[in-house]
Parts: sequence; C-alpha cells; structure tokens
Amino acid sequence: MKYFIFSSLGLMTWPIMEYLLHRFVGHVLRTNTLFKKEHTRHHAETNYFAPLGYKILAAIPVSLIMMSLMTFILNSWEFGFAFNLGFLSMFSVYEWVHWSFHAKAPKTQLGLRLRKHHFYHHFHNPKVNHGVTTTFIDKISNTYIKPGIIKVPKNIILPWLIEKDGQSIKPEYLDHFQLR
Repeated sequence: MKYFIFSSLGLMTWPIMEYLLHRFVGHVLRTNTLFKKEHTRHHAETNYFAPLGYKILAAIPVSLIMMSLMTFILNSWEFGFAFNLGFLSMFSVYEWVHWSFHAKAPKTQLGLRLRKHHFYHHFHNPKVNHGVTTTFIDKISNTYIKPGIIKVPKNIILPWLIEKDGQSIKPEYLDHFQLR
C-alpha cells in the first residue's frame, strides 16, 4: 500500500512539473536549451514533436534527480523508486495526450475542452494556458483563460478538425473552432 501511495504522489507531481517546464523553460526564461529549441519549433510547426530519443535523453537526468531527491526525502530507495515510477508514468501519459490533441479527434467533452485550452495557448496567447493534461495549475497560477471559439490558422492542419477538402472545419466542431 505504501508503494501505491508514493507512486500516486509521483503521478500527481507530474502536472506541476509539466506546467513549470512549459511556462518557464518553454516561454519565460531566455535559455538556449534543447527543450526551448524543440518547444519553439513545436509552436512554429504545430504538428512537429521532438523525437522520442530527445525525450528519453531529457527524462534520464530528470528521473535520476527526482529519484535521488525522493529517496533522500523519504529515506527509502524503494519509496523513491515508487514515486519516480508514478512520475515517469504520468510523463508518458502526458506525451500521448499531447500528441493525440494534435492528431486525433476528441472522444469526450473533457478531451474537447482540454484541446481548446491547449490550442488557445498555441493560436491565441502563448503566455497563458500552459497545462496540457490539466487546467488546474493554470487556474491557481492565474494563467488560465477560458477559451471561446479557437481560431486556427488556415496553414495548420489538424487532421481530426478539417474536412477532406482541407478548406473547412468539420460540422461537429463549428461551435468550437474557426479557420482564420
């Protein structure tokens, strides 16, 4: 049961890290890191995602730091490992969710709402709505804007959003998205 608790804490810690990395390393800090470079490219080319190898290389030192820190705090390498397992599991979920927002149609209202949150960040104001898997951290950090209709640039192709003609929004999304 204790391992489950620490693994769950790792799961819950990821959205905080997601927000902090995205907001500060991706947008606020004037850094010249691989993360910043890849993130900037993702904003410029919305359907571009950093190669998996980059993500694994970035995850290794973060994982080692998190495991070491949690092992020290919890005074148990087993609990540190359980925490890290939860943290890395949620990182993997985040990667899949983020990719699916760009590549797949939403299946639920929550999926649609989170996509609108994310695409408001992409297409309207990159200084707000930094969360991808949750809006909670944006709300408590005062960086949340409730998105209305998302205006998607015509040169951006989100395959699930656009009709086969490439010129119009699918009818089921007309209340949520427009081409500009």
